[in-house]
Amino acid sequence: MKRALIGGFFSLLGSIWALAIVFIAGNHLVSSWDSRLGRLWSTVIEMDLMPLFVLSAAFIVLGILLMAAELFRRES
Repeated sequence: MKRALIGGFFSLLGSIWALAIVFIAGNHLVSSWDSRLGRLWSTVIEMDLMPLFVLSAAFIVLGILLMAAELFRRES
């Protein structure tokens, strides 16, 4: 049960970070961007927020993996 709570906390923390990064980038959009990436992701890259976004995505994945491990863990 403890791992499930820790995993939920990591997922929540990563989601809040990702939301904050998208919110910040959305309020400071660039005037010229690469059409393949889109305006929002071009802004995230230009503002050097991509490493933080990758870190927040890693926290989300880690949290989900911890919760899944707890779900499928066998009781002895």
